[in-house]
Amino acid sequence: MMNQKLYQGGCMLYLQKGNFQKVVRWMAGAWMSANQATVLGLCFVVLTAFGFYVGLTYGKYQWLLLLVPVFLVLRMAMNALDGMLAREYDTGSVAGELFNEGLDIVGDTICYGCLFFIPNPPHLSLTLFLILAWMAEYVGVLGKGLPGGVRRHETFLGGKPDRAVWMGGLALLLYFFPSRVEDIAAYLIIVSFFVFLTSIVRVRKILIASEDESYESYTWIGK
Repeated sequence: MMNQKLYQGGCMLYLQKGNFQKVVRWMAGAWMSANQATVLGLCFVVLTAFGFYVGLTYGKYQWLLLLVPVFLVLRMAMNALDGMLAREYDTGSVAGELFNEGLDIVGDTICYGCLFFIPNPPHLSLTLFLILAWMAEYVGVLGKGLPGGVRRHETFLGGKPDRAVWMGGLALLLYFFPSRVEDIAAYLIIVSFFVFLTSIVRVRKILIASEDESYESYTWIGK
């Protein structure tokens, strides 16, 4: 009950993950394993970056921008499936969780970091966006090792699924209105604001969860 209360509030697209999993479960059939879902998710990461880069660099391939939202949805589908299949087949492991958490943020960096290589790239705003994305996920993971012991997924329009929606929307915007490419920097600053708020929300939830809990700090050499 307490954990449920802690998850209330905010704009939490992540709360729809359970419904999303039900929709995509049929994709796995009886043949897909959690590891296969993870690998497929990585493939869609690469395809997203490819669609963004080629679509914004070579005019005759601009149509690839239309596929970016599709690739992002499929990436989210595979991300939902890998954890679900690991639980369903009881194949979860510490190594798997480490790989999954690491791949999440590295995947975002690949998906959106490709914008560094397009003509007239938005260096500063993209750097800010990626740093804040790393921070949001780092804070989320910290929640599991602190009193309360919960991996924080709360978001204020800045979690991983939210970022996928924002960036998929950017791809569509740039396809239908190519002249808006000059506004990518401003767009990323707006998104970065919500990603920053997401970190704040997660920090607040960690602090609430740790109230009245004892805490001792340890390193690998002890206290």
